[in-house]
Amino acid sequence: MKKSSSLRFKLFFWYIVSLVLLGFFIVLTVHIYQYEYSAYILGGLLFILALIGFITIYNITQSIINLSSQIRQISSKNLDKRISPSKNDDEIGELGRSFNELLDRLDVAFKRERQFIADVAHEMKTPIATLRSSFEVTLHKERTNDEYKKIIKDSIVETDRLTTTLRDVLDLAWSEVPNENLRSKFDLSELMNEMTEIAQKLALKKHISIRHSIISNIQMLGFRERLGRAILNIIDNAIKYTPHDGKITISLIQEYNNALITIKDSGQGIEKDEVDHIFNRFYRGAKTDNVFGAGLGLAITKATIGIHKGAIKVDSKPKVGSTFTIAFPLS
Repeated sequence: MKKSSSLRFKLFFWYIVSLVLLGFFIVLTVHIYQYEYSAYILGGLLFILALIGFITIYNITQSIINLSSQIRQISSKNLDKRISPSKNDDEIGELGRSFNELLDRLDVAFKRERQFIADVAHEMKTPIATLRSSFEVTLHKERTNDEYKKIIKDSIVETDRLTTTLRDVLDLAWSEVPNENLRSKFDLSELMNEMTEIAQKLALKKHISIRHSIISNIQMLGFRERLGRAILNIIDNAIKYTPHDGKITISLIQEYNNALITIKDSGQGIEKDEVDHIFNRFYRGAKTDNVFGAGLGLAITKATIGIHKGAIKVDSKPKVGSTFTIAFPLS
């Protein structure tokens, strides 16, 4: 915004010019030349200055009224509507542009939430439909105890799937709007040692080797339990997609004023065209058909890292493995 087009500059310029002209007129006509009609000239000058001030203020208030009128026409039903830009490059024009940017963010957020609700409904529809059809078939005729047990076991699997999806949805919602009062200082090194111990227990069945290198006494501010669950999501995926007798490396170092966490596996890797989508809600890659989950784990992880002002990146090669790198500012 140019200084000459600023409303503050225009009003200040009008004020200073008015004072200068009045002072110059009074000194020149009253004290030096002592014109006979100086009072009339002074009155005319005051009228002109007042008229200029009125026009200036009227244009400002008219722009504000126009902006307010356009804002009142916008609701959640027409978030794609935008404010017409002001003709002048002034504070009101800047306000209009800022409001349009706010509408852009709100529009994206509303669309994302509508898509999120649709995705949740879609994910829950299948297990609910499966449960209903199982019960209907069961009631259709008398069955043996073994058949009833099998149906009950299948129903428990579906309810577990529903429970997991609902828990993940709640976790994701919390990750995007956390309770700041729960933020506290904690030992990240201690947390990573706990995650390593859990990883070793989870990897026992597949005889996966867990290697670790964790620098001690790294302190950070945040949500300890939530961050632990976010990191565990990555570790759990690494174990799921790493074959028997594979290896996983977990490390934590401090680089300048950042904490760097690296989780590297020797698993099946991620296809190049899938890497950009793995953090999307409900996204499940081509190699996840035989793995239980709703596709929310990495979305929760990214959101949790985001509220800690951190960043995550992935390097992966199919049939070689994946490396997840997380960076947190410690200040």
